[in-house]
Amino acid sequence: METESGGIPPRRRVPKLGHKKSMFGCQRCRARRVKCNEEKPICHNCKRHGLPCNYDRDTFAKKVSTKPAATQLFVDGPEQNDPPEGRSRRMLEAKLMHQYVTETGMTIAADEHSSDYYSQLIPKLSFHSDALLYSMYCLAALNIARVYGDNELEDGAENVANRYFSMAVREHNKEIFQVNKNTTDIVCLTSCLMRAATLIQLHNRNREPYTPPWQWLALTRTSTATFVEAYQLIGPDPNSVAFQLIRANSHLHDKGNLPQRGDIQRLQHLMDRSKKLSVGEDWDSEIQDGYERTLTYICNAMKLMEAEGSSGNLLRMLLMFPMLADERYVKLVKEASPRALVILAHFFALLARYNDVWWVGNVAADEVHGIANTLPEEWQYLLLWPLEKIKQWATDFPKRTHSKISPARPFKAVQK
Repeated sequence: METESGGIPPRRRVPKLGHKKSMFGCQRCRARRVKCNEEKPICHNCKRHGLPCNYDRDTFAKKVSTKPAATQLFVDGPEQNDPPEGRSRRMLEAKLMHQYVTETGMTIAADEHSSDYYSQLIPKLSFHSDALLYSMYCLAALNIARVYGDNELEDGAENVANRYFSMAVREHNKEIFQVNKNTTDIVCLTSCLMRAATLIQLHNRNREPYTPPWQWLALTRTSTATFVEAYQLIGPDPNSVAFQLIRANSHLHDKGNLPQRGDIQRLQHLMDRSKKLSVGEDWDSEIQDGYERTLTYICNAMKLMEAEGSSGNLLRMLLMFPMLADERYVKLVKEASPRALVILAHFFALLARYNDVWWVGNVAADEVHGIANTLPEEWQYLLLWPLEKIKQWATDFPKRTHSKISPARPFKAVQK
């Protein structure tokens, strides 16, 4: 286009829209490269999708960087986001402490072996740790939400749980940076409570459209580094709770990783690499080894179920799975690899056996259904066993909607 004088008009410069980079946005928004409004404890995007909201950057994280990144959990915002001091907060926290001591603590343990830790030792140690105290409040609020309903607390039990979870993460990260032999038990027990909270928080996430719970796997996996470092600090101290927990579970892992590949015959069909399933699939020796080690762990869990039924040992083994999950496997889950999701569905099918435990409930069955609804047709036949099992568990072991306390699980001592 020419001007009346025949010349070419100067190019109009379009003004740039102001856009402030979200330097301290939540991890999910930054991974998706979308704007995060940085609202605490849950940003707008995560709230809209019903997903956990984790902040791993803040002004505190800039100042403290003395520990390896592997031991750092996601960090939330500064103290000004805490509920204000006053009678309202004191009454709320008194109610949460009462809930934890009278119900939550005795029902959150996987078996009798760890029952005293959760119901007696943790409340005692919480006097010395804000992270442990806030983790207790978070679990108590989640317990109230699942058993009594969200409206039981004035601000909403779920909102209260999210707030205290964020506070617990922040304080826990500080304690990890300063962990020593005297605080190892506190750090490890806080990590245990936070792992339980992340599982419970899967209940309310939006599964339409379905997105794999890779953040839950990734967050839970970071706690493994805490235990490994704790073990190195305490050494062979039989009086240490952390040492006892590590020793009790030592047969389930290989130095904090999944055991080496073993017998996977009963699930060998999940490694089917026929043309219709392998077209376009990422594959190398590392991926194959990750899949086979994961299947070995699940097959061992199946054998334990056949031997002991729904024992405390089995539940403990299932709860450790995300701690040990292969890093490459977690990445494949994040990428929604069909094979990785099929394998994950088999894990959740086993966990669904505990649907009568308040903090498991329907979450495992919901994940299996979510995976089934998102996988292409050619993969559906590999989901027959998980779908059959969750249907069986729902019939044989219906959810105890009126039970305030989960039934005790039979416990068999671990063979040393």
